[in-house]
Amino acid sequence: MADPEHELLPLFPLSLVLVPGELLPLYIFEERYKHLIAECRETGAPFGIVLSREEGLAVVGCTARVGAVLEELPDGRLNIVVRGGERFRLVELRPPDLPDVEPLSALVEYLDDAPGDVLPEISQTVELLFAEALDLTDSGSPKHGLAEVPRSFQIAGVFDIEPVVKQRLLQLHLESERLELLAGFFGTLVERLKLLKSREDAIRGNGKGN
Repeated sequence: MADPEHELLPLFPLSLVLVPGELLPLYIFEERYKHLIAECRETGAPFGIVLSREEGLAVVGCTARVGAVLEELPDGRLNIVVRGGERFRLVELRPPDLPDVEPLSALVEYLDDAPGDVLPEISQTVELLFAEALDLTDSGSPKHGLAEVPRSFQIAGVFDIEPVVKQRLLQLHLESERLELLAGFFGTLVERLKLLKSREDAIRGNGKGN
């Protein structure tokens, strides 16, 4: 029976988190995902990337659309790049009739941010910590993705953030809460990077670790 409130979306469970605006390279080798990507390339339709954990799938994921095909092998394997689109919540999983050639799908509802102001202080803090982390990791100044994507997702999409933190970020509905989460993450990261750098400098300076 059709569900007018929810959309049926094919899923691609992975051990990583995609956020809106992020570019993600994928290697496609399973038959069910070869068929999925072929259909998405033909129709332009999205599919859903959702974090897969030992306890099951995360509740919130992000749609992806094929942006570029980098390599297409004779046996159908692909190297592609996808871009993150909209956040969604899983409503009801739909197992495939033919799991070897069809992906898992689910009824989903799309998520919008709740209204709320962002304090300039928290934005400035995140930007400074983000820039410092990039400098300490010699990452340079990356492109931040789509301008219409919230700044929190722009930052998360260009920096290596562990999946558990990135998933928490994806599930928050307020930009202010996401920025506060990033401020905590980058604050801890910067202190750790500074400590590592000071130890490396000490080793280079005297050949000792103290």
